[in-house]
Amino acid sequence: MISCDEAAVICNKSQYKEASLSEKLKLKLHMLFCSTCAVFSKKNKQLTSLMDKARIYVMSDLEKKALKNKIKEKL
Repeated sequence: MISCDEAAVICNKSQYKEASLSEKLKLKLHMLFCSTCAVFSKKNKQLTSLMDKARIYVMSDLEKKALKNKIKEKL
């Protein structure tokens, strides 16, 4: 059986589709016996869903550099 710390790592990897099949199975088995991790997994899925809906825009490195240059020009 995996520890709760390992379960949290696998849960996070699973949210980003980075967990292997064996890791997912270990997580499912762990959550059958650990309600705390089951709640964590549920809330983690909700958070991921909310972040997807928020459509947060992140500037690329090139855009950041261009913005910094514009600011320097104005100063």
